[in-house]
Amino acid sequence: MPNCDFYAAGDDFTTVISFVFKEGCRIFESHSPFEQALIEFRSFDEIAARYPIGACRGNAPSTLLSILAPNAGGDITVRRVTLDPRACDGATYRYVAEGWGLIQLHLGGIGPNGLVNSHTNHSSERRAAAWEQTRPELGSHTEWNWNAVTQISSRINRQIRSHAADKRGSRVILPAAAQLLSAGIAIATP
Repeated sequence: MPNCDFYAAGDDFTTVISFVFKEGCRIFESHSPFEQALIEFRSFDEIAARYPIGACRGNAPSTLLSILAPNAGGDITVRRVTLDPRACDGATYRYVAEGWGLIQLHLGGIGPNGLVNSHTNHSSERRAAAWEQTRPELGSHTEWNWNAVTQISSRINRQIRSHAADKRGSRVILPAAAQLLSAGIAIATP
């Protein structure tokens, strides 16, 4: 079960991220703000100081994170991406976090059209092997301990599901998000 779609708001995010840190994971931003270094976070407060967790500008997630599981074997690769300054308010670059076995954690929240979903996911060993030739800079997929990646990803997903207050289709709804839905906040449609 590599992915989990869920609705979260407020304290729900603290619960999820605190669990990830408790599991010994390292958390990085998936991409840096324009013309800034990509950073690793050491606490929920550091993430909240850099990003408006749970405050979505549109229907996209508020915060995009990359998780490196302990004992994952592989490592994060930081790549500089050239930007078109005409499309990026004059910015010319940013950095992205990459790695075959990184776990993605996209935090939704409240946007102008309602509650935006959150999401976890990671690549499989099979997928990484199939794409390895297209991304030699990421090294070999065999450097990764796929059992460790899958175990941590599954623990995170089980933790999220164990805190569910409700469910909509396959998406679980965490307590603070459930309160917002009960108060009349709509689910944002893509």
